[in-house]
Amino acid sequence: MKRKGILFLIIIIISIFSITLTACSTSLASVNDYKIKQEEVDKYLGSVKVQNPDLFKPENKNDLLKVEAQIIDYIIASKLIEKYANENKISYTEKEFNDEYNKIQTTSFKTKEEFDKYLKDNGINEDLLKTQLRNQLLANKVYEKVTSGITVSDAEVQKYYDDNKNTVFLEPEQIRISHILVQYGDQDTTKKTKEAALEKIKMIQQKIKDGETFENMANKYSEDPNSNTTGGDIGYFSKGQLVAEFEDVAFTLNVGQISDIVETPYGFHLIKVTDKKAERIKTFDEVKDSIKQYLESNLKNDKFNKFLLSLKDAAVIKYSKAITEAEKAATSTTNPASQNNSSTSGTSTQTTGVSENTKSQSSTTQEQLVTPTTK
Repeated sequence: MKRKGILFLIIIIISIFSITLTACSTSLASVNDYKIKQEEVDKYLGSVKVQNPDLFKPENKNDLLKVEAQIIDYIIASKLIEKYANENKISYTEKEFNDEYNKIQTTSFKTKEEFDKYLKDNGINEDLLKTQLRNQLLANKVYEKVTSGITVSDAEVQKYYDDNKNTVFLEPEQIRISHILVQYGDQDTTKKTKEAALEKIKMIQQKIKDGETFENMANKYSEDPNSNTTGGDIGYFSKGQLVAEFEDVAFTLNVGQISDIVETPYGFHLIKVTDKKAERIKTFDEVKDSIKQYLESNLKNDKFNKFLLSLKDAAVIKYSKAITEAEKAATSTTNPASQNNSSTSGTSTQTTGVSENTKSQSSTTQEQLVTPTTK
């Protein structure tokens, strides 16, 4: 199985057990002979409390119960997978663990000190982080065994393409944009006035009219840190990806044309279109590999979900008397993995004052706890 990130199977596990296991409050639970103590749940809640202190206010009691239910369900699922792994002689090596743990640190952090500070600032217990990584590695191994041999045929891949080519694989018109940004007010680190910002952008505009290149002026004067070293280039965009004031002007420009001054909530802009791509349907050869991966992933996840349910059905799971209160709180809990993030194509670009960020910020408890890779 290709590595999906250390959170991949944790999310799948919680998804299934959120559907089938009854939620539990801050009281204890047990799975087979393993007892889940309050102390263990509190270790997870330590990080949640730092990252979301409002959750612990009295008026948010029911929301806290839902989080605790997710934690307990995660622990139960991890213990059931551990039991299955032991019975089937499935394991990972210490080298695999060390490699993955080092990868967490080196992917997003320059030094060990920076990594340690991140853990401290977010209330993440390093021992708990290591425990979760061990759970994930073991779950990955079990996933590989349970889903081995699953594949889709070339005909199935072709059918998916034929059924979806006019929607999923329709690539809208795109334009490549460069811009120069001058900020003011709260958007500006120097707190320039609007008048001062307008004066600066007019000065830049005049220099371009007098013969300076747009690219040189962007590198010298633009206040967009994501593009002021690339001549102002921010990449390709289709309609609907940009703030309205910016987009309405950009899509009227011809290649090589520079706009008049444009004001958005982020400041004043000069916009230049450097390329255009017409609407088209991606070819089968372009997307066949991603389609195959997508379809196989769906089949594997479905089989693994059913496998998790079978582990649950065969287990002895008990909750304390406080279960009734937690059940009521959890009845409105949204499945934490219900949002479909699968995609067979596409990339996103984010740049100061231009791209509207529509990415969902909702995350499971486990995503908050194992977050060094999402710094």
